[in-house]
Amino acid sequence: MQFLKDKPLRLRDFIRVGDLYFSVIGYNNKKYVKSMLRYAPSKNGKREKNGKFFKKLNFDEAVKIGKDYFSRECGIFKVRYDEIDEIYKPEERLPKIEDVDVKRVVEFFSGIPIENMGITGSRLIGLEGLDSDIDFVMYGKWWFKGREKIKKGIERGELSEPDEDTWEFIYKKRSPPLTYESFLLHERRKFHRAFIGSTYFDLLYVRDYRNLTGKFPEKIGKKICFKRVRGVVIDDSLVFDYPAYYPLKNSEVEAVVSFTHTFAGQAFAGELIEASGWIEVIDGRRYLIAGSKREVKDEYIVSLTLLKKANLNNFLLDVE
Repeated sequence: MQFLKDKPLRLRDFIRVGDLYFSVIGYNNKKYVKSMLRYAPSKNGKREKNGKFFKKLNFDEAVKIGKDYFSRECGIFKVRYDEIDEIYKPEERLPKIEDVDVKRVVEFFSGIPIENMGITGSRLIGLEGLDSDIDFVMYGKWWFKGREKIKKGIERGELSEPDEDTWEFIYKKRSPPLTYESFLLHERRKFHRAFIGSTYFDLLYVRDYRNLTGKFPEKIGKKICFKRVRGVVIDDSLVFDYPAYYPLKNSEVEAVVSFTHTFAGQAFAGELIEASGWIEVIDGRRYLIAGSKREVKDEYIVSLTLLKKANLNNFLLDVE
């Protein structure tokens, strides 16, 4: 299999190598596919496909099973094109899905061309379980139109925001160093999670094919020091991307960057943020990486502007 010029592999696509399923986690995949191993065969697996049972892997399990593909230098999996047996693209899979719950989500977003939407995660590769969420994708500018539809849908009662049990589940799953109150304060204004009836779905951002080159270089930086920084966000067009990208003014770093969905959409243009993480130098520019993986104990991004409006002064758990 060769690099695809017209529809290159991009974030939230999946690939299969034998019985191993990898999710694509980057946009620059010309030399090899940057990915994470998500599913593998297991006697204890609860997902069934073609007579085999599969398990969703945590990071340590993935590294052990996929050690031949894992790069310790950058902490991701690298798959060569000649190793790929099958490619799964969210936008190509969505029109073929017969699942009633998925169709309800598609119908809610009527007015947005279906070719600008997709389905990812376990439903993309046919390994969904009875309790699988709907990981719904929108591309480029259409994601922002979808987010606005969610906001208005909640206001009109067509959708409902996550209930307390769901928020608490997400908080425990993500395990951020923020207090629950500060976590929820940021989350409730993102409008990228909702229920349609009893069906829960996420709205996930992916760049469109015309704009795959981002502002943050997909390179390994040189770590300088662990630090807290502040600055004002000057552009929020990529704060829901992977990585989430917060360019700053009045700061010692070019931008704050996060590789965990926990800190996507934490702040918007014009807001003062505080972030904690590793300062890295890439191509002579300084970035602060706040969220190098899903679970982080001492890395965070918060909007001080938002916290001040809510009169919330204590926003951190004890991370010292």
